[in-house]
Amino acid sequence: MDGRTKVYGVMGDPIEHSMSPLMHNFYARRTGKDLVYVPFHVNRGTVEAAVKGAFALNIQGINVTVPHKQDVMKCLEAIDEDAAAIGAVNTLVRTEHGYKGYNTDILGLGKCFEIEGFSLEGEKCVILGAGGAAKAAVVLAAEKNAAEIYIINRTVEKAENIAESVRKFYNGKIYAAGYDFLMKIPSPKYVINTTSAGMGDGVWKSVVEDINFFKGVKAVVDIVYVPWETKILHDAAQMGCAAVNGFNMLIYQGIASYEIWHDTKIENEKAKE
Repeated sequence: MDGRTKVYGVMGDPIEHSMSPLMHNFYARRTGKDLVYVPFHVNRGTVEAAVKGAFALNIQGINVTVPHKQDVMKCLEAIDEDAAAIGAVNTLVRTEHGYKGYNTDILGLGKCFEIEGFSLEGEKCVILGAGGAAKAAVVLAAEKNAAEIYIINRTVEKAENIAESVRKFYNGKIYAAGYDFLMKIPSPKYVINTTSAGMGDGVWKSVVEDINFFKGVKAVVDIVYVPWETKILHDAAQMGCAAVNGFNMLIYQGIASYEIWHDTKIENEKAKE
């Protein structure tokens, strides 16, 4: 590093588990970019101060992870159309007067399904949670022509808000309900956990309390990747489901962020490496 080295980073709470610094610094070495990418632990309620401080410090780009993907939107100079539709931002790009927000979660999740050979078309899909990642998952399921989408969240109103926004362009059936409705869903095929339940080493909990929910489910995708196997994935595997953590999603959403920041293309072979 020297006086010309550009600074990028990721903000979240918690953030210590993040593999994004390892990933982006690896990309930088492979593409010859003079940059350093670091983690920023930003507590709830301090996002606006963090964004202003980052801009004042000339930080060029920031990834945003849970729980800040929605709160950060009010702090931005501009928001990309896709990010506005999803209602969450996970990538900030420095502009002259502030940051512009993008969302690459939907690309990462879509690639994750593609890599695993899963097809949502014509299937019943259950989304657990109603935050920013949940909205991306719901939009993806709608775009992939899932037959039915169930959004399950402790606060049903938040789930219904997502459902209502997606009904504007989705012709399939979409429902919002609480966790007490899980066992009433008829023959779900794909489950996407977008909550942070189970995140962090030593945390062993799941929003799905009854393991019998996974009977007949083809695959469960958890956006969490630390620990590598969360309780929800462990329970799903016990019932014979394909269980996929969030690592592939992390890789591909990170690649999309890197490409936006540097107007470059990470080839598939470099992505696999």
